[in-house]
Amino acid sequence: MTADLNVSDYFEMVMLMIGWVVNNAIWSSLLQTGLALVPFVALIVSEWYKVRQEGEDEGNKGVLLIARIETQLYAMVLCYAFTCVPMMPLSFNPVNTVERTNPDGTQCSVAVIGQGEWDSTTLNSISGQTAEIPLWWGLVHAVSKGVTNVAVSSIPCTPDLQAITSEIDAQSITDPGLKRELGEFQRQCYGAARNLLFQQGGAITATDAQDVDWLGSEFFLNTPGYYDSFYAGRPVEGFPYQASRDQARPSTGPGRPGYPSCKEWWSDSTNGLYARLHEQVDTGLWDTVASVFTSSDAEGYVIRRLISHRAGSANGNQSIAVAGYGNLDGGIVSDVGDTLSMAAGGVGGALGAVMGKAGMDMLKRALPMVQYILIMAVVICLPFVMTVSGYSFKVAGTATFGLFALWFLTFWWELARWINSNLIDLLYNSEAAKLSFVAAAQNGYDRLVLVFVEWATFLLLPSIWVATLAWTGMKVGSTFSQSFGEGAKGAKGAGDKGADIASKAATKGK
Repeated sequence: MTADLNVSDYFEMVMLMIGWVVNNAIWSSLLQTGLALVPFVALIVSEWYKVRQEGEDEGNKGVLLIARIETQLYAMVLCYAFTCVPMMPLSFNPVNTVERTNPDGTQCSVAVIGQGEWDSTTLNSISGQTAEIPLWWGLVHAVSKGVTNVAVSSIPCTPDLQAITSEIDAQSITDPGLKRELGEFQRQCYGAARNLLFQQGGAITATDAQDVDWLGSEFFLNTPGYYDSFYAGRPVEGFPYQASRDQARPSTGPGRPGYPSCKEWWSDSTNGLYARLHEQVDTGLWDTVASVFTSSDAEGYVIRRLISHRAGSANGNQSIAVAGYGNLDGGIVSDVGDTLSMAAGGVGGALGAVMGKAGMDMLKRALPMVQYILIMAVVICLPFVMTVSGYSFKVAGTATFGLFALWFLTFWWELARWINSNLIDLLYNSEAAKLSFVAAAQNGYDRLVLVFVEWATFLLLPSIWVATLAWTGMKVGSTFSQSFGEGAKGAKGAGDKGADIASKAATKGK
């Protein structure tokens, strides 16, 4: 009989495989050296010594000794057979999609790293070494995964806007020529249009105020006198010479590149910056955005986040947008007191959020990996733990509950993601507002609040879980809590350091 273990992603499969290969090797060495039999010898010696210490009134000591040894020996043999002896070849079932149901009855599933199918023999051996698993731990894995998946499937199905924004932030512009053109466009077109707008001092709506905060502003593209009146400062490949437009300009002529207007430079369907930026984004991300948003403007919001000087990896800046033009619904802040209180709270909050967002993103990715590493460590320790305990059912029960607690942490990660996304869904209750959130174009103060709520959910919910383990008398609670804190500290510190460098670079640039 083969133990077909469910796994959620590649990393979990690798960690489990390594854990059980090492577990088997350790158990084999314990058997070959005879150390695995020491608990049985210790049982006989211990009971013999106890009987020798008792008085003559205890009756036939030989019968008493045999009865005591027999009773405990049965329990030890059963524990030995079910928790220590590898008897089932190990294989993995990577198809672990947890189905959840939308309110309309359609199905959605939890997105997991490496989701999908791969060959059934992949990583079922490492360097030619296969692994086997004891019956009890195979059952514990199956039950733990089953209970965890049932709990995850009970979480309502809503789009994970945080995951989408993180995926956008992970995109980068790989074409150096495109990066250079974006810089030129920012100076020659966007900068000139912004300066003209401020010089004119015209009144604009709160919506337009947020729109003019990025290069592809619809206001600048469609309002006469802005992008249609400014031109590239040099000939641009892909835009042919036009006599009516370029005859008075240097370094151009028939058959050579011309000087496109800023509107053409941005909007051309083939060689425009927008079309070329669209090609830089992974196709899978476009599919995700299309499945979540029905608005035809959704792609523009993705491009906005990609190239924003306040968010996105295209320029190495992970800070947030603080537009400051209005409240969550787009209206102007009506009370001076509200403005002052928001500013007071936002000063400290912005510093913490800007410096900590990258660290939190790293932490969210590191926590599940630390979870799997801890499971691997427990698996490797099982032969030592069971042997030293004298094949104790009590110790086996503690290890069982500890493994279940570790696997169940997956539910808390998913619940934390849902809480973050659902808060966004409740607060930003229109598709336009959600797209503004994705583009980091919404009110900055409200975004700061959500950042700190995100920190609380990802750190406090698992902490409550491990604290509950301690309340029930399980010593594993405090140990797991400390292990997660130490294991994820490096990832968060690296993210914080990167955010610090990016923030200093942005400050110097200004």
